[in-house]
Amino acid sequence: MLYFIVDIVFSIGYIGFFFYMIIVGTFVPLPTQLILLPAGYLVSQGRLDFFIVLTVTALGITVGALINYHLAKFLSKKVLDKSKIIKLEKFFKKYGKLSLFLAPLTFGLGQYISIPAGIAKVELKYFIPIIFISNSIWNTAMLLLGYIYGKDASSHTIYIVGGGAIFVIAVVSFFVYREIR
Repeated sequence: MLYFIVDIVFSIGYIGFFFYMIIVGTFVPLPTQLILLPAGYLVSQGRLDFFIVLTVTALGITVGALINYHLAKFLSKKVLDKSKIIKLEKFFKKYGKLSLFLAPLTFGLGQYISIPAGIAKVELKYFIPIIFISNSIWNTAMLLLGYIYGKDASSHTIYIVGGGAIFVIAVVSFFVYREIR
């Protein structure tokens, strides 16, 4: 089964990664791990280049986030009342850059942070690089997990790194969710 998934990931290539990640970056709930873990494995086997995969996937998610951003910005004028928009604008003035950075590293918020950011009209000069960098960190972690597994599947290193990544994400998620309640 693992080799079947890896072969599918290899066959879609860099352009396929880009378009898959555009979809991930929008509000469609597809897991990044479906592409990134096998891609990391393929990097460890010398079949893909780490930095190309990282760049292409981070750019894809950023494009998807921009789609959400602009769609939310456009629709908010027609759907939401002014008081909700003002509330979001205040939130983003206070926590904006931090929330943009942490959301992609938080369970369940990554692809959705661009919607309130669009409604609040967060400046794109902040939005784009923060979303790109934050998603690059997430993508690097997922690619490295696949890479470590590919280098030595019997090693306990994968469990240590994976457990550490899950722990860090869980702690960040706890504080983010506590703050937005």
